[in-house]
Amino acid sequence: MKQVIGAITFLFGLMVGLIGGAALLAYAYQMAGLYPPDDATIKFIARERGWLRDDV
Repeated sequence: MKQVIGAITFLFGLMVGLIGGAALLAYAYQMAGLYPPDDATIKFIARERGWLRDDV
């Protein structure tokens, strides 16, 4: 029984660690500006520069 509880605790800690690590990495990438811009940002920049016409 003690080993089962230990295994469940280990798996729970592993999941929390993976999710927390991924969130921390995503936050670091975002703060460093390494994420590519999303589709709305690309369209906004294209409209501002005259590369995108809405009437097409």
